[in-house]
Amino acid sequence: MKVLFVNPACLDKRVTDDDAQQVPIGLYYLAAALLDQGMFATILNLAADHADPLALFRSALDQVKPDIIGFSVTNPSRINAGACARAARKALPNALIVFGGPAPTFMADHLFAACPELDLIVRGEGETSFTALARTAEAGAELDERLDAIPGLIYRSKNGELKDTGPAEPIGDLDRLPHPSKYFTYKHLAMSRGCPGRCTFCGSPKFWGTSEVRRHSPQWFFEEIQALAAKGVTHFFISDDTFTMDREAVAELCSKMIEARLPITWNAISRVDYIDERILPLMRRAGCIQISFGVESGADKIKKILGKPVDNAACARAFDRVKSYGILPRAYFIYGSPGETDATIEESISLMERLAPLSTVFYMLVTFPGTRLYARARDKGWIDEQVWFREIEDLPWCELDPQMDFPQAKAWGDRLRQAFFTNIEEFAEKIELKADPALSPFHADFLSRLALTFSHGEYAQDPRIPHPDKIAAHLFERALEYHPDARAYLGLAMILQKSRQFPAAVARLEKGLTHFPGHKDLCVCMGVSLMNLGEFHRALSCFTPFDSDPGLVHYIDICKKQINS
Repeated sequence: MKVLFVNPACLDKRVTDDDAQQVPIGLYYLAAALLDQGMFATILNLAADHADPLALFRSALDQVKPDIIGFSVTNPSRINAGACARAARKALPNALIVFGGPAPTFMADHLFAACPELDLIVRGEGETSFTALARTAEAGAELDERLDAIPGLIYRSKNGELKDTGPAEPIGDLDRLPHPSKYFTYKHLAMSRGCPGRCTFCGSPKFWGTSEVRRHSPQWFFEEIQALAAKGVTHFFISDDTFTMDREAVAELCSKMIEARLPITWNAISRVDYIDERILPLMRRAGCIQISFGVESGADKIKKILGKPVDNAACARAFDRVKSYGILPRAYFIYGSPGETDATIEESISLMERLAPLSTVFYMLVTFPGTRLYARARDKGWIDEQVWFREIEDLPWCELDPQMDFPQAKAWGDRLRQAFFTNIEEFAEKIELKADPALSPFHADFLSRLALTFSHGEYAQDPRIPHPDKIAAHLFERALEYHPDARAYLGLAMILQKSRQFPAAVARLEKGLTHFPGHKDLCVCMGVSLMNLGEFHRALSCFTPFDSDPGLVHYIDICKKQINS
């Protein structure tokens, strides 16, 4: 029995949204469950930046010749999933074509109608149902006669009728699932499943079939991170809806990571009302460098409509606490919500100025099946289910609500973004860090990482930020006030190089190399500065310890020619 799992491409090309290009963690769990039972399973990621995803899929079919093809489908990827299903039916007429994920869970009828090649849907959590399905198919028995015994499926019978086997029981003990890291390498993780929140724009509780949050034990999750770190993964994205909800579990996990001295960093997602002073220093010492929060809006009436009634004071306390421990707080804002006005956008801007976030993401509110907002729009007659036959990823609320339109919503988003970039320099200057000597190296690391976003990262070339190098230099200098930091020395030297202040750059690098002798990046930067000063002998001595690096051959050749001329 050969199973090919597929992560289809989104309809619209992603430019900055790296998350949309990653294989969902659920596919790794499904494949690991089959591999652990001796079956063949592999994963194909079409969502990465491929020129022709369909051609890549056809090539995989030729190589693998799978008996079952399982697609993880979202609203944005359903079009590509359908195209691949058609190609699969033509190439492998007897293969079983299965859809799973959020879109099939919430819009099964539509997908069966839109994709005649589709045989079966696995709803919600899939490990138990899909493994039973694969075992049944492997047995070679008449599928129609045995599928009714497998909960969690919707399938097309031989006579074309859709049959629903009812919901599968949620997996009570997540630790009994095999470690996907035994078979795969990846950087997106989840310690828990589910969310207790009641956000009207999110389908998470309905997808998991319960409002109860289930978790891996800290030991299981630590072993997963440790195994992936041993494979060379140095940065992780922990995508739990509310990672810090169980503070005891987070504290235990972080303690294990600190004790193991894992050379990693990681990002998490949480809510502002699940953050406290006890776990933040542990998270920072364990490698956490960013926590994202769904702030959504500064207006109470909008937050109530969105099901996120957390007061602004709690938001401000959480952002101040996170920053004080050298963790970057990122704010998610939503605009174009029901009841949105110019006044509510001003309230969001006021809250943003109060939070002083160091990173932001602004989303136009969209709606899709499985959310309460979608049900509301459907009940009002604003949505016809036939809309999903169109080649669209989702439905912006502003295109449904008669009280607003797309240009208006876009203008609100532009105002929010401009307000952030107008104030980013002040936000960076307002950072106040805990006066704790044990945290000094972490504070230096935090400030130099942030500085790098202004000198070489996402903020460096943004025309909305007038003096990014000035902000970067200030942050690099502040970093060195806390602790020697190689990134800070390097960043300051590169800013000085840019303005052709090579003697000052050399002085910075010399100081850095006293703390970090033999540091490759510092040595190379020193060599470039010395070349610009005509000191080719000294420059060559900076490059030669790394002469196996092909990127340095050009510099070495120039130095040798100048020395011998």
